[in-house]
Amino acid sequence: MSSNRSTEQDNQKALLSSNAFFKKKYWFLIIAVATVILLLFTINVGKKIVIEDLQTGNILWQEEVERGDWFSHRYIHSVEKSPVIEKFKVNHDWEILTMESWTKSFGAGLPYEDKGDVEMKDGYFVIQDLNKPVFGGELKFQPSELYPHTFRFKDKEVTFSEPPYSETKILVDIQNATIWDRIKGLF
Repeated sequence: MSSNRSTEQDNQKALLSSNAFFKKKYWFLIIAVATVILLLFTINVGKKIVIEDLQTGNILWQEEVERGDWFSHRYIHSVEKSPVIEKFKVNHDWEILTMESWTKSFGAGLPYEDKGDVEMKDGYFVIQDLNKPVFGGELKFQPSELYPHTFRFKDKEVTFSEPPYSETKILVDIQNATIWDRIKGLF
């Protein structure tokens, strides 16, 4: 019986030292690679402004954003049939603030309250210095192909009135940027 036990122990030792199971160094390598991948997707290295499809969550456009950056959108008001420009700023707490509203007229759905400073510029009534956080911290649009609608951030312009943005419920939001986002931005 002792020879059976000895044989069984020898078999177990052989099994443990063979390639049947990964050696410790392979387990270490697997854990290290998994950790690096996890870090790529979870460590925040900044913020990004994101345009996404509100229904599917698919990101349609994104760019890194800094505190103090401005962006705007320009559209034709569906009732007044006049151009509207709204300008926004990202504040120190990463909130989106409505800063300016440019309109050619006042009417249905257009700003008229006595807030901010009002002046005329290039035929527009410009309400400035609003510093008003957007409701819910994000902007929602449903652009149409019927009227021009653009979004501008720094030197980039996105045409909301064309696919894939048109006829899509759009969310504009500030989100965390990861190392992976930076890597994707290089390509």
